[in-house]
Amino acid sequence: MVSIVPTITAETPEEYARQIDQIKPFVKRIHVDVADGVFVPRKLVGLSQVYDIDGAEFDLHLMVSHPEAELENVISLQPDLVIIHFEAEGNRDELIRELRNCDIRVGLAINVDTTIQQVADLLPNFDHLLIFTGGHLGYFSGQFQAECLDKIAQARAINPNLEIAVDGGVDQKSAQLAINAGANVLNCGSFIHEAKDPEMAYVALAAIAESAS
Repeated sequence: MVSIVPTITAETPEEYARQIDQIKPFVKRIHVDVADGVFVPRKLVGLSQVYDIDGAEFDLHLMVSHPEAELENVISLQPDLVIIHFEAEGNRDELIRELRNCDIRVGLAINVDTTIQQVADLLPNFDHLLIFTGGHLGYFSGQFQAECLDKIAQARAINPNLEIAVDGGVDQKSAQLAINAGANVLNCGSFIHEAKDPEMAYVALAAIAESAS
């Protein structure tokens, strides 16, 4: 089954609350972006301002330069999944170990220009791979780059147990392409949040996912 996961990408607590309220009635899983303004130019809400939705799975995406420095705050939120970037600095192994000790799944995110060959040795250590498929990290309305979908099969050949997500420019057309390529998770921002009816936008993507199952 393919999961449709709305993304929360907000600079202020008020914007965060608005995006949460948009999806709260229908969502089953959320993806929350946190950015420090260093790893990516845009600074998003801090971990102290993040909260989840009761009854929904909670993925936390750390777009920060040193994710291990946030470990205590991350663990206090008790997310189901924490996603760190290959391109970030710091002690990746220690972070993975501490998260697993807290029964938190660990994901690796890779930017558009990062190849599977660059992360091949790391993939067996992760539960989840986020493949960024376009636009700018930390922003909605990215331009989908279909060539990134080749990474899905390459990654799964290395670790067949990986849950693989695509993030960036997901809409009805690109969702079908991603599912056909083998994605398990579609992270979606503007297609849902900027729709006149966010729930109907979510249902449209869910219908594509269900027809592929």
